[in-house]
Amino acid sequence: MTRHAKMIAAALLCGVLAWQGPLHAARPDAGNGTRQGPIHQLRVYEMVERNEDAFNRRFRDHALGIMRRHGFNVVAIWESRPASGPTEFVYLLQWPDRATKEKAWAAFMADEEWKAIKRESVRKLDGPIMGEILEDKTLELVDYSPQRDLLGTD
Repeated sequence: MTRHAKMIAAALLCGVLAWQGPLHAARPDAGNGTRQGPIHQLRVYEMVERNEDAFNRRFRDHALGIMRRHGFNVVAIWESRPASGPTEFVYLLQWPDRATKEKAWAAFMADEEWKAIKRESVRKLDGPIMGEILEDKTLELVDYSPQRDLLGTD
């Protein structure tokens, strides 16, 4: 992720936190060194300029619904348009734990509807629908983080 995109993602995440309302009390560790509570996943894709509209339609009209069906909690979605380089598509997911995240991603990637949609978009487009996955990072809130649950269910 470019420095510019990181700054924008951090600023936008702060905005999401501020928008969520009152702060929740942090939950302490379970006593075994593992943190309780949700984890977050930050994903950043490089956009292909000529196919940005097709990518956004596919994500909005298809991927989000399939993700929800497999238990994804999409907290926020952004685009970052750096002064130089391609547009970046950024989204933040919330998971109850790593095992749930891994299971949901495996189910999503194996989903026959999703596979068919990907094949169809490749068939219809001139070139790739997106560039590289620039970032796929799992984030664990520290036990003293003021807002443990970005969806407000904590």
